[in-house]
Amino acid sequence: MELIVHICREYPQILLFAALAAGYFVGKIKVFGFSLGSTAGVLLSALVIGQMEVQISGPLQAVAFALFIFTIGYKVGPQFFGSLKKEGLKYIWLSVFFGVVGLLTAVCLAKAFGFDPGTAAGLIGGALTQSAVIGTADGAIQHLAISAAAKTTYESNIAIAYAITYVFGTAGLILFYKFVPGLLHINLKEEAKTLEKEMSGGAAGEELSPELFSWQKRLVLRAYQVTNPDLSGKTVAEVEALFPAEVAVAKVKRGAQVMDPTPVMVIQSSDILGLVGHREEFVQEGPQLGPEVPDRDAVDLVGEILEICVTKPEAVGQTLGQISAQHGHGCFLRRITRQGHELPLARDLVVEKCDVVQVAGPQRDVEKLVAYLGYPERSTVTTDLVFVGIGCVLGTLLGLLMVPVAGIPLTLGIGGGVLVAGLFCGWLRAVHPLFGQIPGSAQWIFTDLGLNLFIACVGLMAGPKALHAIATTGLSIFLAGIILTLLPHILGLIFGKMVLKLNPVLLFGALTGAGTITAALNALKEEADSTIPALGYTVPYALGNVILTVWGTVIVHLVY
Repeated sequence: MELIVHICREYPQILLFAALAAGYFVGKIKVFGFSLGSTAGVLLSALVIGQMEVQISGPLQAVAFALFIFTIGYKVGPQFFGSLKKEGLKYIWLSVFFGVVGLLTAVCLAKAFGFDPGTAAGLIGGALTQSAVIGTADGAIQHLAISAAAKTTYESNIAIAYAITYVFGTAGLILFYKFVPGLLHINLKEEAKTLEKEMSGGAAGEELSPELFSWQKRLVLRAYQVTNPDLSGKTVAEVEALFPAEVAVAKVKRGAQVMDPTPVMVIQSSDILGLVGHREEFVQEGPQLGPEVPDRDAVDLVGEILEICVTKPEAVGQTLGQISAQHGHGCFLRRITRQGHELPLARDLVVEKCDVVQVAGPQRDVEKLVAYLGYPERSTVTTDLVFVGIGCVLGTLLGLLMVPVAGIPLTLGIGGGVLVAGLFCGWLRAVHPLFGQIPGSAQWIFTDLGLNLFIACVGLMAGPKALHAIATTGLSIFLAGIILTLLPHILGLIFGKMVLKLNPVLLFGALTGAGTITAALNALKEEADSTIPALGYTVPYALGNVILTVWGTVIVHLVY
């Protein structure tokens, strides 16, 4: 045993990787349908393994957190700046209200229970499930005029308080949003259906992994020879209008000549039309054109399935119905996502900047839609590390700036500075999408692995003091965490309903966003049997990430 401990202390990366492996494993274990998640699992594992008393390199911890917090800013930046427009005003007020209530509640609880700044910061980080608080609070503690030993104690208490409060911060809110709608006599399913009906659409249907598809939703190609005399002399647009749902004339074959049609092209008798659409449309309306024919030339078409990031100002603010009618000829919308969350395919859904729409159709038509909407998100594995590196450098320098106010050194801290840099870089990428690309897989590595590497370092360092802290203050921290978790959501429901007059489904989704608790959003979507709650989630989520992260610095100075 002594040999094992010696090796681990000489090569602490062994314990670091062990904490990651154990944490990810523990985080996947489900009890009554609930799992801790990777972050809480890694922290708990690191606290246990940290009993060996090892020292972890400081730069590793700092670099991991910088990559995490920069990428968070990068992801929510476009939505954050977009929310500042007047149409997001209600969500801005709700997010600010939630954040202020959370901060004031945390400060009052810290004063009442006698928590030190580290414990108070860990309390707000765990109870409000914002892991970034650990990093910003840690940076703020470094600026306090206290001894090195006191700083180490405060830093350890951040991790311990976070670990104690995080479980209820997640599981408690999942239960909260499962039972509260019933207690308030709100039928989420009916409310969601009503809202979908008002938006002239419905849910997007079952979610499938990228390698799977629904046969019912697949586009098909059909070739029909025009023999109906009533159609001779009609334009392509008039023929397409015969079908109740969208069908596009993709090819016109006249004799031996194959042509790309235009809306005003006149159809002649015996023309062979290559049509793109869904099968049921052809079963119902296809025979009125004439017989279906096996003509390869008419259906020799290059199709494309593409995700398009909306960046063009003229497209932002338009509804899906308007875009489809004016610019979507031949394009069939498969899904639309906002910050990775799928939204309902409703004709009245307003498209926002950096929404990602997935369309399928003839390549010619899809490329025309790309030119109108913005930037095609083509598959790539390349990350613009120059962009990431410069962003982290500038963010770090920004975090070092300090402005004394009433004798208190106010600073964003390294974490806050890098977050602001990430927000700006994400916005810049949305405006100029030709550079600064970070593919989804790389974003996952930077956020998930970056955060958990940082958390593992914190947990290993805090391990030796964990048992004593839990034994002395664990119960009071846990009780304070319950209050801090629930109170902002309860008051937020009252404020959103009575003052902002928000639809209950959107209000519930918005509060899970303001609290950056995606697990509760998923529970809401399950209860509502709809993706409608995600409409309220995205703007508050962007704002909540910024507000709650900054609170890590603020609460340290308020409690100190």
